[in-house]
Amino acid sequence: MTLRQSKSDILFDRLRHDILSLDLPPGMALRLPALSERYAIGLTPLRECLNRLAAEKLVVPEHNKGFCVTPLTRADLLDLERSRDAIEGAMLAHSVSHADDTWEAGVIGAYHHLSQTPVPSVIHNDEALAQWTRRHLAFHQALVAGARSEWMARFAGQLQDQLGRYHRFIQAGLRELTQSAPPLAAKAAEVFSAGMALEPHRALYQAALDHDPAAALAAFRHHTGLSIAAFEELSTLMPAHSPFARTLGPQSETPA
Repeated sequence: MTLRQSKSDILFDRLRHDILSLDLPPGMALRLPALSERYAIGLTPLRECLNRLAAEKLVVPEHNKGFCVTPLTRADLLDLERSRDAIEGAMLAHSVSHADDTWEAGVIGAYHHLSQTPVPSVIHNDEALAQWTRRHLAFHQALVAGARSEWMARFAGQLQDQLGRYHRFIQAGLRELTQSAPPLAAKAAEVFSAGMALEPHRALYQAALDHDPAAALAAFRHHTGLSIAAFEELSTLMPAHSPFARTLGPQSETPA
């Protein structure tokens, strides 16, 4: 029984990783026989894993067809950003209000690592981008580590995972654009990188160390606002035929 559960957990982790990394792309049909062959596993544990992934909204059931990878949509991205603002903002305010030496040391260390990591090119340097992404996530996790709420931490982690899928999709779109319109790709990459700048993080860091919950929350909301503004500007830059525009552009919400 323990061995079977262990296999199920391993399969769940593999499927989840493949969805979040876009190896299983958004909207892809997940047919049980094909998945069974791909992952060398039986149908019963596959169904269990897909139901678990559906509970995390990473897959969606299709009537009489099985499942598909949850599609990406403009409305969902904006909803995720607003949800992150509410949950992570509340965790930040609580952490700053109840700051102790351990929390402060964690924030200082995580910010130091982030500040020593130059913002990489989104379209040229995968390794540098991965390092920046890890350190950026570590900084935000350190900021909210004092919240001491298991449920809010779980929700925050799920939001980060879901938003990461969107970020990878946008990055992939920018790389594809380098082949068809290099000048436009460079401009779009600059816009994407604007939300990665150090200055908003420095303001957030300083407000946190000042033990000022209101200032920290305002700095955090300014930071998330930059991400939304960058996305909206990207929407005006990307060609109408691009995967980005078809999936996340304003026209993607227009009924056919």
